[in-house]
Amino acid sequence: MKTGRLLTVLGLLLPLGGACTSAPSTPLGNKNTNWLVTCSTSAECRDAASCTCGVCTIPCQSSDECAESSGTCSENLATTLQCGGASEVAVCLKPCAEASDCDDSQACVQGTCVTRVKDWCAQHTGAVLCTGLEDALPAGWMDASSKGSDVSASSMLRFSGAASLLARTAGANGRSRLIHEIPMMTTGSLYLRAWAYMNPGAVVDDVHGIVIGDADTGDFGTKFLYSAGKLRVATPTVDVPGSIDAPFGRWYCLRLEIGVGDAGSVKAYVDDQVLADQAGLDTLPAAGVHNISVGIDFAGQAAPGELYLDDVLLDTQPVDCWR
Repeated sequence: MKTGRLLTVLGLLLPLGGACTSAPSTPLGNKNTNWLVTCSTSAECRDAASCTCGVCTIPCQSSDECAESSGTCSENLATTLQCGGASEVAVCLKPCAEASDCDDSQACVQGTCVTRVKDWCAQHTGAVLCTGLEDALPAGWMDASSKGSDVSASSMLRFSGAASLLARTAGANGRSRLIHEIPMMTTGSLYLRAWAYMNPGAVVDDVHGIVIGDADTGDFGTKFLYSAGKLRVATPTVDVPGSIDAPFGRWYCLRLEIGVGDAGSVKAYVDDQVLADQAGLDTLPAAGVHNISVGIDFAGQAAPGELYLDDVLLDTQPVDCWR
């Protein structure tokens, strides 16, 4: 859904993370313009474009309005990321079908190239856990991968910062994951945010992703699960109703709201769209909620599995995708 609500001029000129200082990139479309290049002032843009959220562009309500720039009209979350939360106005941005379509300073989100963010964890010093996954084994994490499977830091494919976590399994029963202990919980609420990416063509017949609870037992708590090409959420006793086709070739935001308890609740989002929402679920492992597993917690498929993760945040307060 696009939105045409205009904010103040100040809001429109706020690029991601403050003043825009990125070097200009190669323009698309009409070569006599500076369409879709990075900018710090509108004087750099010429023609009809203005420097909006750090890009020479125009507001839009449909991609037809972006034809001159060979761009596409941004979706809500991509707009929010590009503008650092400062604007709800859709704008023309460079289109992408996979990460390689974007410059190194950008990430592919909702089919558009947005300026890559930096470190969000500095804003979350009171969170239960926050990591940019810049290293293969960040401080406080344990590598719990199985033989033949591994986790590594990827500087080639990343949502933010210098690297993301790349989890790879060799085949059936593989685990490529990091586990971090958290303060024990038997009641209350937990909120997760993470960014994920899968290459086009990746096999997702049975790939278990992020787990919150007790990752080393069958009474695991709550997890994201890729099964038969679909992304869904599961507890030990039920696959929570609701699924989407697994996204490929772009970064997507996973959010999870867990009411911890024997009669708890789960609400999950993908790119801020509700994926699943159900109450009356057992989200409390017998050992309590005491750890988080990121990567591929388990792969039941014979084909190799591969999953990128970045910017993982776990808190007792609500979180969002863009900060």
